[in-house]
Amino acid sequence: MDIKKLIYKNPALSGDYPEFNIEDAPDHPVDIFYEWFEHAVDRKVSEPAAFVFSTVDASGHPSARIVNLRDMDGEGFIIGSNSESRKGLDMENNKNVSMTFYWREVGRQIRITGQVEIVSEEENRRDFIKRNKTSKALSIIAKQSSKLDSMNELDREMESAAKLVENDEEAYKTWTLYKVNPENMEFFQARKDLAHIRLNYEKVNGEWQKYLLWP
Repeated sequence: MDIKKLIYKNPALSGDYPEFNIEDAPDHPVDIFYEWFEHAVDRKVSEPAAFVFSTVDASGHPSARIVNLRDMDGEGFIIGSNSESRKGLDMENNKNVSMTFYWREVGRQIRITGQVEIVSEEENRRDFIKRNKTSKALSIIAKQSSKLDSMNELDREMESAAKLVENDEEAYKTWTLYKVNPENMEFFQARKDLAHIRLNYEKVNGEWQKYLLWP
């Protein structure tokens, strides 16, 4: 199979890209994230809340997966995970993480690096209660990323967990909300002339500084 031929079969930079006026960029990166996210939703970007979440284990080996943003506050980003999953164990041993949003339809990418902290137990409880029955069952099985011998094993564990959730909807054990506190955020706007705009925000001594990067 000629992978290169398949790659070039779909041209890059084929979207209808918005203007990015850097002179009007706010001083706080979370504010521009709100603006870009709302724009992505309005432009019907496919699954704008999905992003690549990267962690590093205790041995320094990286791992990445697609997850969904669950919420935000004025300072950071909220995600959910099983605390005994690979990413949960990674975050227990190494608080440094990265998030990468890519919205192809508008040629925008947001790269975020920072450190995670666990939110309060009450917030975990409220979030768990709001999840659907299947999500709750998967959350309390607490075997994510472990070796699975067969789909029958999964069905048995799911059935058992579903009964537990039905009897006690607050029967969460390992479901955990994490807050990513950003230390660096880059906003990338593609341009068809390849003079892409990269606006970077860096937190220095508790204050945000913004500057352009070479494309």
